Amino acid sequence: MNCKDNLLLLFLCGFAALSVSTETCGKDLLVGTSCIIKLTTRNNVKPPEIRWIHDRTTGYILRWKGVTIRDKSEGVSMEEDGSLRFSSVSLNDTGKYTFTAFNAEGTEIVKGEVEIKVYEKAPKPTVKFRCTDDGKATLSCDIGNRKDLTLSWYKEDKIIQNYKNSQVFLSSTQVQENKPYSCEAHNPVSKHKSESIRVSCKVEKKAVGDEVSFRPDKPLPAGVTSITWKHINNGVTINAIEWEDGETTSPNPRFKDNTTLDTKTGQITITNLTVEHTGVYTIDISGKEQEQRFTLTVMEPVPKPVIKIEKSTDNSDVVYLICEYSETIIWKNSAGETLTGLIHLTKGESITVKNERNPEIFYTCTLQNTVSEETSDPVYERDLFKGLNREFVIWISIVVICLVFILLFLFIPPLYDSCAADCERQKTSRK
Repeated sequence: MNCKDNLLLLFLCGFAALSVSTETCGKDLLVGTSCIIKLTTRNNVKPPEIRWIHDRTTGYILRWKGVTIRDKSEGVSMEEDGSLRFSSVSLNDTGKYTFTAFNAEGTEIVKGEVEIKVYEKAPKPTVKFRCTDDGKATLSCDIGNRKDLTLSWYKEDKIIQNYKNSQVFLSSTQVQENKPYSCEAHNPVSKHKSESIRVSCKVEKKAVGDEVSFRPDKPLPAGVTSITWKHINNGVTINAIEWEDGETTSPNPRFKDNTTLDTKTGQITITNLTVEHTGVYTIDISGKEQEQRFTLTVMEPVPKPVIKIEKSTDNSDVVYLICEYSETIIWKNSAGETLTGLIHLTKGESITVKNERNPEIFYTCTLQNTVSEETSDPVYERDLFKGLNREFVIWISIVVICLVFILLFLFIPPLYDSCAADCERQKTSRK
């Protein structure tokens, strides 16, 4: 390197040093920043005495008088003009800084105040999610214990929320969209964005006695050392099935003899399900918990309903049909029409039936839940209004008999007269 190169290098280093020395502290600073709080005086003349005070520190952090620095805290120094330099700010340097200048007689000639706030660099957050039994999900932005950060949530790189709430709630429809979500942690001096994830909530609803299988959405990585499926219900976590060192075990009686694990795919299969198998299932691969959550709801199949009949005390042509169950209830008539039921006093629903004078009309009650459906035996009108139908039949019979007599009265006499006339003519012809 020749002399010119050395001079150029010295010039550049001096310029860089000058640039650093003239950096003024802003209001918001990142930990480790080197900067200066300027001392403002008349005509920029350095006064004979300068005192710097920090509102969070006892005593002077720097005091200069004459040509000597009398007091100085660690990490600060004084510039030629009396300004205060920080070599590397820390969180403890946050606060208000007051400078006071005095003349040679000790009289205060100028005073000023500057406030700074120091922040740590924003960490890279991690998005986690939990699924609920009804197919919804809660997204959480994990930033540790940091309280100074604001969070922004993104869906497909478009911002959807911007505040300090670390959670976002997704409806079942939003979960099924399978869109990528991410969060960003930021403060006035830095920001960091998480990796994007797609929420995968597999929700299964099964009847008691059925079987279910769950499998990771990605192939197992090479070199898997262990697989553990966990069952979470009401805040209690138990191991459903484990595989390690070539051995598979089901430590909990709830999963013993009815749970199997495919060690090549990671798939768990549970047979002969009971209501106790309801909950959220997670998988650990080689000791690391995976993001996927599988939600299982096991339900008892609905019973075959029985329709209760309640007579009206005010109108003999009206009865009430009652289906006393907690499940979804569907009323239908013999024409296939769906009828609107009313909430019953205890539970279930009721419908009002009027006597249509048609004994072949019938009504049914169907119970439904997600995993089963049962329909009652039909209830016919002829069974609902038995007494009234007998009276109706008797009345019809009387009317029919009366019509028969009328017909006989109208047609038999003329017929008799006609026969008598024929007989008389025959007698006359014989003579």
